[in-house]
Amino acid sequence: HSSGAAPPRYTPPLKLRAATMSAASFAAAASPAMCGAALRPSAAAARSASSKTKSTTSGAGGRKSNNVVAATSSSDLATTPRRQRLSSLSSRSLRRGGSSVCAAATAAATDAPAAATQAEFDALFAWLTASGVDTSGAEPRLVDDKPGGRGWGLVAAKDMSANETALSVPKSLWMTYETAMASPVGRFCEGQAPWVALALQLLHERSLGAKSKWAAYVATLPQQLDAPLFWTSQQLAELEATQLLQNAAGYDSYVRGTYGALFGEGGSIVSATGSDAVFDAAKMAFFSEQAFLWAFGILRSRALPPVDQGDAIALVPGLDLANHSGLSSATWQLNNGGLLQGAWGAVGRQTVGPSLVLRTEQKGGVVSKGTELFTNYGPAKIDSQFVLDFGFADEFCARPGYVLGPLSIPESDVNAFDKVDILDVAGLMETPSFTIRAFEDPPPELRVFMRLLNCKDKDTFLLEAIFRKESWGLIYEPISRENEADACTTMINGAEEALRGYPTRVEEDREVVDGTGLSLPKPGAAGGAAGGSAGAGAGDVVEPRSGAA
Repeated sequence: HSSGAAPPRYTPPLKLRAATMSAASFAAAASPAMCGAALRPSAAAARSASSKTKSTTSGAGGRKSNNVVAATSSSDLATTPRRQRLSSLSSRSLRRGGSSVCAAATAAATDAPAAATQAEFDALFAWLTASGVDTSGAEPRLVDDKPGGRGWGLVAAKDMSANETALSVPKSLWMTYETAMASPVGRFCEGQAPWVALALQLLHERSLGAKSKWAAYVATLPQQLDAPLFWTSQQLAELEATQLLQNAAGYDSYVRGTYGALFGEGGSIVSATGSDAVFDAAKMAFFSEQAFLWAFGILRSRALPPVDQGDAIALVPGLDLANHSGLSSATWQLNNGGLLQGAWGAVGRQTVGPSLVLRTEQKGGVVSKGTELFTNYGPAKIDSQFVLDFGFADEFCARPGYVLGPLSIPESDVNAFDKVDILDVAGLMETPSFTIRAFEDPPPELRVFMRLLNCKDKDTFLLEAIFRKESWGLIYEPISRENEADACTTMINGAEEALRGYPTRVEEDREVVDGTGLSLPKPGAAGGAAGGSAGAGAGDVVEPRSGAA
């Protein structure tokens, strides 16, 4: 290099030795940083969690999931062959229904029935009908009760045409930031993130039992969730070196830290409540740390776009029963007001106001009665994001990839101010993130960012204020041979360091999946995680394969 200075080199995240960590402490080791461009997946997960919320699989039933999946418990792991475990996570694709992994969400829930029943789901839809919702197009049903199956879902209650409204739920029945702030917990949530207020309301409604307005809905929520946030240390060991483990650690640290700030010694709620009836000693079991994690998991898994971020975050009873399909074009659609076609209530009046709508597929013929109704939880999500939020990866529509970022210009860079200003003028955040997808070129913006990051010496004239509005466009093409080499070297070093953390190569993983390589643990031997693929993990940059996330 002309200046003699090497390009910024990627420093990989601290290798998480998850097998030796407890669920409460595994996040402490997650402090990845990039020398030069800082890569902080855990911080990214925390920031994402503060504005968004949705976690593991959901829908299956009320108190506990009726489904038994490969990752049901650490004892099951010990007797599950590794090859079977490698396929267990993706085999749960398309599942909104039952969930399993993790301890009981709260001490108060340990005596709850094992799963919601058809009667409880019928009660939910009876409540929706009585509240003015037209439920003639969809009904709840146990669509797949096999181990690892989809569990409960929505099916067509009648023959319908393409793009016809199957279910429309008005905002008056949602649990929202507004309902949380208007509830008894609202006065303790001033200054808190919207998801915190909604999580506390959910726990409060659960503590009310049959007295809650949403009692029929809460009764159908799963008590056990599947996302890595709820996995044991043995299970997390399967994710060694993956970005998924880093982000799960970020979630864990962030949510537990938030709980501590609320209920820990000197916490805002503990300090303010005293003998308040909302948080009295008799009800505190409903507000334990594990219960708070459960509420966070429910929000991460059930709040889908467009009600998954910031003040808009909401739980939508009934609509969130629809299972995921990567082949589906259906997503939740927001009707912002007016008369909703086909939304005649039980008393013969139309529902007025904002509503979330689930329609049948836009293309295709008649949807026959009894056909399962799907929605797409995230057309742009990669596998690791599905696993992180919902506890499954879609084996039918694999989306291997890697979220690089947030990336930042190092403060030690003498041109840091100008570079950050250029990012702002270009409409990018100060710490942008880029999704790298398998079998695709890196995003053009990533290449431009790397050129900006490595811009130095004679090339810095492009950073002058006179070029500020044009700078991003000027570096959209290579600046100089030296800068382009530095930019490529930075990306190559980052990829090599990230791959170096995996305990196995992808070729070895394929041999395990195919049953042609590596010895499998004998039944009864200590196992790794159910639901994580060895080495590559879920969603990192690997070739798609059946049976591994």
